[in-house]
Amino acid sequence: MSKSRNNALEFSTVGSEVLESTDAVTGKRYGALQIINDTIFSALTAGNVADTSKLIGQTIPAGMVIYGEFSAVTVSSGLVMAHKY
Repeated sequence: MSKSRNNALEFSTVGSEVLESTDAVTGKRYGALQIINDTIFSALTAGNVADTSKLIGQTIPAGMVIYGEFSAVTVSSGLVMAHKY
């Protein structure tokens, strides 16, 4: 039985990165952004999520997970576990 892409993402077999206040990342691929502490994004780009601009400047509460194909993430405040895919 072959391993599915969803299982790989769920268990983050390709790694994760911790992003905190003022971290700006471009040119990487994240499949999920797990909010550890309440977080505000100042930039968020995803190829398959419409209107990410509506999340800019909003407080995203701890415990949320945002799924998508993220290629650029800038954290204004908070703490995020960015899961690669």
